[in-house]
Amino acid sequence: MHIENATFFLISRKRFDYSTRLGKINSAFYCACFATSFVLSAVHFVYRYFAACKPHLLRYFNLPLLLLWPLGCSIPVTAWASVSYFLYPDTEYTEAAVTKVLQTHYDGIKKENVSYIAYVYYQYEDGVRHVYIKNLLGCFVHYFVMSMTFVVVFYCGFSTWWTIREHRGASDRTRQLQNQLFNALVLQTLIPSIFMYIPTGVMFIAPFFDVNLNANANFIVFCSFLYPGLDPLILILIIREFRLTIFGIIKGKPGNNAVMDVHTNSRGKVSSVPVINLSG
Repeated sequence: MHIENATFFLISRKRFDYSTRLGKINSAFYCACFATSFVLSAVHFVYRYFAACKPHLLRYFNLPLLLLWPLGCSIPVTAWASVSYFLYPDTEYTEAAVTKVLQTHYDGIKKENVSYIAYVYYQYEDGVRHVYIKNLLGCFVHYFVMSMTFVVVFYCGFSTWWTIREHRGASDRTRQLQNQLFNALVLQTLIPSIFMYIPTGVMFIAPFFDVNLNANANFIVFCSFLYPGLDPLILILIIREFRLTIFGIIKGKPGNNAVMDVHTNSRGKVSSVPVINLSG
């Protein structure tokens, strides 16, 4: 990732020699994987919402209806990858710009050894700013996918949080588990915002204001890759029974049945806490 002169560059180093078109397809596929993280995160929150607030709708996650979810997810992912491939063509300007970026910031790596996608928002020619409408249209598609998934994450996360908050447990143990689920859900709703949506938003917005992050833009990739690992880790650290079970395994005591206690308690008649699979 590289942001410079109102342009956001996605640069991939070639590991072997292949054509420019194949390199472009490779970069677009990377964009598809990037979009998948947003879409699957939204589906994850939909499942949590169904489990806590609409348990009768969990049938949509059973076969054969389960097969519709990958199909639905492929639509925004394909849209993201398609605009990355078709709406950001290589031009004389982008060729010269990426060559300069490589020479200046990446130890003179030759352009023929990389594939790239250049998001050029506008360009100055003879003091006049020329806006690239096609590129901005592609950014609008990216914004739309991000916005829709964020709305789903926020709505489902808040609704699930509210349900747990309003659910009153009958016993001290139930209330304790309820509070742990509550705290875990709050953090698991904040994490994608902090590590996915905000950094990616910065990535797309910074070029509009000529903010040259240069190679520092790679923190966006770093943050995005942290999310899948942090999400279940938060659950393990906050839910006491999960934490004790993991520590028991580490200490060589696999007989710890704390997780089974949670499973039994959350399904028993004395417990009114909704069964929520927070880790998916």
